[in-house]
Amino acid sequence: MTEWRSKHHTGNGESATITVSNAIDPSPAPLASELLADLERGLLVASQALLEGRLTDAEISLAQLIRQEPRFRLAHALLADVNRVRAGLGPGTIDTSDSALALQSLREEWRRRLSAPDHLPPPFSWPAGLVAFSPYSRHALVVDANASRLYWLQRIEGEDRAQLVASFFISVGKAGVGKEVEGDNKTPLGVYRIAARRTDADLPSFYGAGALVLDYPNPVDLALRRTGSGIWLHGSPPDTYTRDPLASEGCVVLANTDLRQLLDLSDVIHTPVLIVREVEWLDEATHRRQRDEALALAREWLRTTVGLDPDPQALGLQRWTERDGHRYWRLEYRGNESHEPRMTWFLREADDGLRHVAGPLQMADHHPLKRRQPEVEAGGNPVMDSTGQPNKTERTASTSAAGDNEATHTAVLHAVRTWAQAWSKRDVRRYLAHYHPQFRPEGGLTRPAWEAQRRERIEGKRGIEVEVLQPRVRLDGNSASVTFIQRYRADGQRELRVRKTLVLQREGSRWLIVEERT
Repeated sequence: MTEWRSKHHTGNGESATITVSNAIDPSPAPLASELLADLERGLLVASQALLEGRLTDAEISLAQLIRQEPRFRLAHALLADVNRVRAGLGPGTIDTSDSALALQSLREEWRRRLSAPDHLPPPFSWPAGLVAFSPYSRHALVVDANASRLYWLQRIEGEDRAQLVASFFISVGKAGVGKEVEGDNKTPLGVYRIAARRTDADLPSFYGAGALVLDYPNPVDLALRRTGSGIWLHGSPPDTYTRDPLASEGCVVLANTDLRQLLDLSDVIHTPVLIVREVEWLDEATHRRQRDEALALAREWLRTTVGLDPDPQALGLQRWTERDGHRYWRLEYRGNESHEPRMTWFLREADDGLRHVAGPLQMADHHPLKRRQPEVEAGGNPVMDSTGQPNKTERTASTSAAGDNEATHTAVLHAVRTWAQAWSKRDVRRYLAHYHPQFRPEGGLTRPAWEAQRRERIEGKRGIEVEVLQPRVRLDGNSASVTFIQRYRADGQRELRVRKTLVLQREGSRWLIVEERT
């Protein structure tokens, strides 16, 4: 690892240093070269020359960057440092003046740009929150606040794949992320959609090339009593190439050249925008499994709660975790007919299934996908209409029973998976809440002693992964048993797989564990 200590005059007789301890691959991978902007790739080349002490190469590369983009402040600062070193001037120290603080912002920008290749995922990876693209757009945008990156993904037509198109440097709020109140200078975390597009002709020059308007606050923000509005993705002012990593009043700010690529998309409206502290990338197999489980749960909720039985291809789904510890869903449906209204629901995960936050709960009787089954007489025979055909107004008793079993199966499986999730998150309170008051531990332990033992073992681990594989559910009235392969791994050690059976009992709307056998 090479350390480059760079000194720059602040313009008022003071000086400060830019210090970066970071090494980058002198030959960035082809994928990195394709996904980063030309100027950013040039900066990586110049930075590598600086880190290796090749001042002439660095000087040539930086001068070329400045010719391409005269407003690139970081390139100017680094070139000035090269000239100071050539002049034999030793490094100074960072003081507390405003000008020195500005240089600290440049140093942080440099550090984050140098790490951009390290944050790029393997090909065809999926961000964890993007379960399914919106049915209204083949694009998705993911903001990684900690890395100062915006990832532009695109659905590959005819394939079940997501392709990373580009990675852009971005700025977020001066006070970071996690917006709560108007004027807090924070960028919100969550899932939003692009609601409108504004060109530079519609806006003051401060917004650069234009803006994409987000629908903040969404219904979850309102339910959590957040305030504020006017959160946009917008360009940079005319006097600069990009802004500092923490510079806006809550918006996400891009270079104008990068924003124009998004503004030019014909289907950019309704594109989902996920804003997270740090992106978790999933491989295709993990994403596919999580997507199938989530869409099955979403479709069951739509069938039983809304009366809608859609094709999975007509659904879009994104998820995120809020400050209250709950995971929320943004679920979209697009009908086959052009006149059908666009429908969006916001849901919250609970131990007993999905809870409604916002969105329509009743379908019109004439909707083509509303479930319509034959009405049944007291004796079980279908009621005939005037044409001698079954009167399709209600479900038959057998269909109702089948639907109830399906809903129960889904609720039991969801209870087991949320139990595993609580364990994986080392959330002992939620983990223990999955056990019935009548649960009796193995080994003759009392319930208090067992809970203390579980708390010590779970909280004593730095990291835990628990996964439920190949579950088989058996239903028996208000009881159920689930047999599965439990994959367990803690603190990066070798994973353990055991066959486990959980016996659960219905308590109100919840399914709680009464017996656990390994």
